[in-house]
Amino acid sequence: MVELSMLFVLLPAAAVSGWLLGRGQQGRQRKRDTQLSSQYFRGLNYLLNEESDKAIEEFVKLAEVNRDTVDTHLALGTLFRRRGEMDKAIRYHKHIISRPDLGDEQREQVLFELALDYMRAGLLDRAERLFLELTDSQQVGEAARRHLLDIYQQEKDWVEAIEQARALENAGDTDRAQLIAQLHCEIAQQALAADEEETTRQHLRQARRYEPGNARARLIEAELARRSGFLEEAAASYREACELDTDLLVGHHEAIREVHEQTGQRPVLLDWLSRLHEGSGLLAPALLLARLRSEDDARAAADFLLEKLTRRPTVRGLEYLMQLLSSHDVSLDEVGPDLIRDLMQRLMDGQPVYRCRQCGFSGSSHHWLCPSCRSWNTTRVIQGVLGE
Repeated sequence: MVELSMLFVLLPAAAVSGWLLGRGQQGRQRKRDTQLSSQYFRGLNYLLNEESDKAIEEFVKLAEVNRDTVDTHLALGTLFRRRGEMDKAIRYHKHIISRPDLGDEQREQVLFELALDYMRAGLLDRAERLFLELTDSQQVGEAARRHLLDIYQQEKDWVEAIEQARALENAGDTDRAQLIAQLHCEIAQQALAADEEETTRQHLRQARRYEPGNARARLIEAELARRSGFLEEAAASYREACELDTDLLVGHHEAIREVHEQTGQRPVLLDWLSRLHEGSGLLAPALLLARLRSEDDARAAADFLLEKLTRRPTVRGLEYLMQLLSSHDVSLDEVGPDLIRDLMQRLMDGQPVYRCRQCGFSGSSHHWLCPSCRSWNTTRVIQGVLGE
């Protein structure tokens, strides 16, 4: 373990530094040096034998003897945290912070490590208080803000998360535009659900300011326009959202179809789907296109879909083809549609629809914020034979 090997270097160095500082002194100082060395070896022995409590007692005594070894003791506290011994890490860091002779930079570093202990232990309120105390620190202020941003995202406190993200951006961390846009989209989504139209529009403007090509903002705009009765505007916003992110068509195809049909824009929808399919090569536009065409000519729609599936077969595409043939009484020559449909259903049962391209988390629901790695806008529709 890297942390343990560090201690083999740091702790003897701490003992030697104590000896060097006392070199030239006689009597009582030499006795203290001997005591320090004995405590070091006892503590190290306890640590190697997994007797953490006894090791802490010895190293605490060592800290009291030698006041110039804060970094060494921080390394030990970090070791406890990384081993998952949170109570011991917290206890040890609290002991260090209680020392009256710490310099300002040392105090900030110990407080930062203690905040990490609390965060790892799930005590987010305590971690938040310490990180807030450290935001103006030249040494750890930026790192403290990053952890605050993480805490506020876990707690879904989007307003505070935006504040920390903007502070990081102002400090030179420029890769925050997409994050801030997504945070504004979260607030806009909540405001939309609460029928707060002006708040929704305000945060959508902010989202588009930070990320002009944000597909989610267009999607929320479409939903807002639809609720407000502006169906043509909704149709245009849905199309724009899907052009920015074709995956959105999978979860919103029914709403897209409805607003186009309600406004007499069926030809516009058909033409748009054809262009979207040709431009992206994805099957989702072709599936909706086949569904619309089947209302006029089921056989032609089936032939169209079969031709697409020949080039890019997917389980979902084959299953819809069977539904299409069955619902319009188009016969199969050799194999009954029920048999194929059952086979397709078995293959699809339990299959995830979305996967995070950052960490691989998969599930049946779309998440703007990945529940596993907490990355924004990385959950995509799974492609391939069992995808789309």
